[in-house]
Amino acid sequence: MISKTFIKNKNTITSIFLCSIFIFNLRNNLFPANFQQDDIAELEPIFFDRLICAFEWGDQHPLFSAIIWISSQIFEWPEYFISLLIVLFAIFSITLFFNVLENLFNFNLALLGSVILITSPIFNTYTIGLKQYNFEIFATILSLWFLQNYKDYEINSKYFFYFLISYLLLFLLSFAAAIPIAISILFLIKSNKRLMYVPLFLFVASLPLQDNLFNKLSRVSNGGYWDEFFISTGSFNSFFESFYFLNQLFIKSIFPAFPHPLLTFTIFLSIFSVVFKKNELIMYSFVGLVSLYLLSILQFYPLGGGRTDLLFMPFVIVLFLNFIDIFINKIFSTKYLNFVSFLAIGYLVFILASTNVFYKNEDVTSALTNIQNFYNNEEVAIIVTEEQSHSLLYYSAKYYELGRLPSENCSMKFNIDNLYVQKDNETMTEIKEIKNHSEIYLLGIELPNTLGQIRIITQQLTQEGFILIEEQTFPGYIKLFYFNKR
Repeated sequence: MISKTFIKNKNTITSIFLCSIFIFNLRNNLFPANFQQDDIAELEPIFFDRLICAFEWGDQHPLFSAIIWISSQIFEWPEYFISLLIVLFAIFSITLFFNVLENLFNFNLALLGSVILITSPIFNTYTIGLKQYNFEIFATILSLWFLQNYKDYEINSKYFFYFLISYLLLFLLSFAAAIPIAISILFLIKSNKRLMYVPLFLFVASLPLQDNLFNKLSRVSNGGYWDEFFISTGSFNSFFESFYFLNQLFIKSIFPAFPHPLLTFTIFLSIFSVVFKKNELIMYSFVGLVSLYLLSILQFYPLGGGRTDLLFMPFVIVLFLNFIDIFINKIFSTKYLNFVSFLAIGYLVFILASTNVFYKNEDVTSALTNIQNFYNNEEVAIIVTEEQSHSLLYYSAKYYELGRLPSENCSMKFNIDNLYVQKDNETMTEIKEIKNHSEIYLLGIELPNTLGQIRIITQQLTQEGFILIEEQTFPGYIKLFYFNKR
């Protein structure tokens, strides 16, 4: 089916144009010299000695962690291979989404919907890093495409085999992909009872991972991190206030250039516009979006969490375009629809061209040049905040062959004896070994106008009798402090 689209010259050129604009907008941030610490944390599987350790480590994305480990066995700098893979999946998502929308609506609305996607801040941001979220949005778009085209193929054809394998792989790349996959399978079974074997196959194939899946989707597993992104059910007022606030965050991440109160009302109408057009994809998008709200109410999945919203973005865009299609055609005529589409596209392209996608390039490697000669020096203590420990250990291993050692029995070891990772809940008085050192280097990050962990540690070191001698700042708000005890 995709090949049928690509033989249409207009659609091919449009897809290339959209992807080119998207990549051009990311040009200053793609493949950074230093990835930020949260991305670097994804590279921990490379320090395991066996593939199975990496697979087990990635509790919510086992296959993704396995790919990281395999790429580290092939490439010296696996992070750039992983980054390229994520960019390619973003391109696949844009191209496939345009194809789905063009077949569902028309060329103009497909163009509008695709531009909304490529102007999304979170879609841009998570195309740059090393996270699995682009696989999740691709899973949603692929499920839309398959629902749109499955009737063209025989159930026993090779396309269904590809479909099953694709769904299984995407599930292993990110457990969150189970949400659109499960809903789309229900729609498939509703259309053809012979497809009952599909969920059975996927269930059996993923059986060894069921415990991890349900644990990851539980509130307990997420800890307190996502508590503020669940819709409150304490009272009617708290429900309404939290729903409105979180929904605003959700919409803002998709439509950054539009007036939000008006857009919120429009999205609300878009949800209910499903009753005016009987279409399987529109109904699927409706159920998919409503499931997000229900999962948030049930404390299973966050709403307005930014990166977690990517999964549901295609549903919102489909419903939004459906509302525009119905509204313009009911009140005006098709020519007005074309005019509105091009006007909106022009505005979005303007926003796209005038906006620089932000990625915090945390220059840890420059700081490491100042301290790498003091590794394993008994007189010097090197303290790193927990959030920057991943970057220090990774780049120390890469540049100076220090940091993490190959693991044994799926555990991790250090070969830097004088390195101390400062946990968020620790104080310096709890690390008794610090007093045995006469000099201290402290590495961390301090965002503007904030009192971060690193500043708290400096205060504690001063109380312990250490004197701040030098303070250095590096790109990405990286800080390096030098203390001496006299």
